Amino acid sequence: MRPPDDLRRFLGSWHSDAVLAVGLGLGGGLYAAAAGVLTSAGTDLAGCLSLGVIACIAFRRASPRLAAVAAGCLLAIASLGNTAGIPDGPPFVAVFMLAYSLGAGSSRSVGPGSVGAGSTSTGEGPLGLSVLALGCLFAGTQLVNGVTVFNPFLVVGTVGPFAFGLVVRSRRRITDQLTARGLELESERELFAAEAIRYERARIARELHDIVAHCISVMVIQAGAGQRLAARDPALAAEAFDAIAESVRQAEAEIGRLVELLDHAPGPAGFDGIGLVNELVARAGATGLSVSCRIGGLAERVPEQVSEAVYRVVQESLTNALKHAPGAPVGIVIAEADGELEVSVSNGPASGPPSGLELTGGGRGIAGMHDRVRACGGELTAGPAGSGGWRVLARLPRTRRAAANA
Repeated sequence: MRPPDDLRRFLGSWHSDAVLAVGLGLGGGLYAAAAGVLTSAGTDLAGCLSLGVIACIAFRRASPRLAAVAAGCLLAIASLGNTAGIPDGPPFVAVFMLAYSLGAGSSRSVGPGSVGAGSTSTGEGPLGLSVLALGCLFAGTQLVNGVTVFNPFLVVGTVGPFAFGLVVRSRRRITDQLTARGLELESERELFAAEAIRYERARIARELHDIVAHCISVMVIQAGAGQRLAARDPALAAEAFDAIAESVRQAEAEIGRLVELLDHAPGPAGFDGIGLVNELVARAGATGLSVSCRIGGLAERVPEQVSEAVYRVVQESLTNALKHAPGAPVGIVIAEADGELEVSVSNGPASGPPSGLELTGGGRGIAGMHDRVRACGGELTAGPAGSGGWRVLARLPRTRRAAANA
């Protein structure tokens, strides 16, 4: 069971070291007084210096090298007097902890983005200083023990915790790096999710634009024609209203298909966009637009996504012609060229009265055509043609491939 957060914070701070130092100092002092070793000025000085060594524990996190050097110097000075005044246990506990702190470095910072924070660098400079501080600490301990007396416990009690501290510092650095990397991945995941939502919204807006803009344009033009013909030719007016109803039914069918796609339900299999181009031509012709269409035989056998892209390019091009070039003849050619599928929609300059739709729309049509064609791995150009007309040219692969710059 993990300790409470307050206890873990306390154990990881200098306050716990200060409490430990006070406890060791009191214990060592009481033991020395009870044992009767504090009998002269020399032993009293050694006892006070040993308390100073224990006090260095309180600074082992903030300045581990300075604390180790100070403890080594205090032990060296204490060795000049009567070492009988130095308690056996508490000062060497301090030496053990100071050696470990030299290896582990200062306390670890746990804030976000603190990669390697709170741990000293393992470069030659800081590591060399830590080794020098360890040497000073070991020398002071050896002097207290006796210059000519070899005690393996001193090596184990200094070099051992130092090496263990190096391992702990390495593990902490790896943990910090993994934590930072985890935060980066989480941030990237959130950005990716936001981008996916933005892209999906743009796709839905593009689909709705393609569906609604064309049908609305046809209905507006047919409604205007029906209104003019209602008085003098009711039969033609009825045909205009029939065309409006057909446009509404077509829009309803396409919106239903879009809803199925958004619900992740399987849409109608084998969507034949190129085959439906003739229906687009018929509806546009019913508005009075002069439209010619030629579809090559090989162009009919293409993947579904490419076929739908062809349909949307022709649909948007006819919508723009209805809006901006009323009365101008429109030519549509869908054929194979150099191993690719080429879709060309061109119209001449406007020759009829304004449609009243030329100021509608938000400029999404051409951008939507670019996105659809690029998603199939193709290219699209749209711009003015000779004699004041307009031309849209799309080149798509006969087999779908991923876009290079989708």
